[in-house]
Amino acid sequence: MAEVEFKITSKQITVGGRKLTVYKKTFEMQLARFTFMEEAAARLNGSGTPQEGESLAVMIRRGFTKMTYPSLKACTTGKLFTEDECYKIEQDDLDMWLRTAQELNPDWFPTSEPETQQEIIEKKV
Repeated sequence: MAEVEFKITSKQITVGGRKLTVYKKTFEMQLARFTFMEEAAARLNGSGTPQEGESLAVMIRRGFTKMTYPSLKACTTGKLFTEDECYKIEQDDLDMWLRTAQELNPDWFPTSEPETQQEIIEKKV
């Protein structure tokens, strides 16, 4: 029996000199994303919850590790950047990858502005 081809929405981009294809999520990608997120949380003290006294920069990096990078990894093919490499590529390249992934998978990449240091402090009080 012949295998059926499925149309999956995708966009090809070049990030840091690497050709990547970003896809609109499939069920398989959703499962992979959850697995990547669980693995990241396990690396981050088992739960991924912020520790008391963490700086804003550490909290943002933790969010990238726990949510953003697993989502990028799940919906993208090609020679992917490792999480550590993402911190070294040009910001414009990373932004393009994020915008493309967000355009195709808006529920995976919320658009709300990051909290300011003051908002974070006020939440803790």
